[in-house]
Amino acid sequence: MLLVAGGIGLGLVYGGRGAEPAPQSPAEPTNPQTPSTPASTSPPALAGVDGCLGGDSRGPEAVLAAQAAAPQTPEGAVSFAIAFTRWLGQKPAVPAEEIAVLDGVASLAPNLADSAASAENVDVAQFHLTSLNGYYRVDSFTEDRVELTLMLPLVVQGAIDPTLNFMPSYGVVWTERGWAVDDGEFKDDANTLRTTGTAIPGGC
Repeated sequence: MLLVAGGIGLGLVYGGRGAEPAPQSPAEPTNPQTPSTPASTSPPALAGVDGCLGGDSRGPEAVLAAQAAAPQTPEGAVSFAIAFTRWLGQKPAVPAEEIAVLDGVASLAPNLADSAASAENVDVAQFHLTSLNGYYRVDSFTEDRVELTLMLPLVVQGAIDPTLNFMPSYGVVWTERGWAVDDGEFKDDANTLRTTGTAIPGGC
């Protein structure tokens, strides 16, 4: 099963283990931004990523707590992005009042509501995400922008699904409030994170 939510700029992808990646839709433009300084092409192995930063809630308060706590480091950006993604990836989709709390604060993308609504297209009655058994990869970074990819398993009927994963790639930028999701890009190798990425520690 593979679903690409088109035209949302966040590159949100659901996929099964070992599934072939879907080609990027022409209706799904990406908005790459040039970093203020050249990005490293070989980021070092990260230490200190927290898969449960902000607590185990999947509400917006956990995202804001993670934003406030995450340091201005690549591992801080990853930890914040995990909390944000656990909030975003739910069915039933997160309600409008929660989106209003984080829109323009934890997400600078212009279409957060569309991104959240895309969860309804997943062909299970209900699900949420867990960082347990998840993976992350830093694709590039500067002092104030980190490009990263996550693989978070879906929890369906109270159990981690053995085949379904949520695999977003984000540009996360440093703001006066802390890290915020700025944009995203579909990565056709997202489903390789078990070999190209690092296991998320301390998940929830």
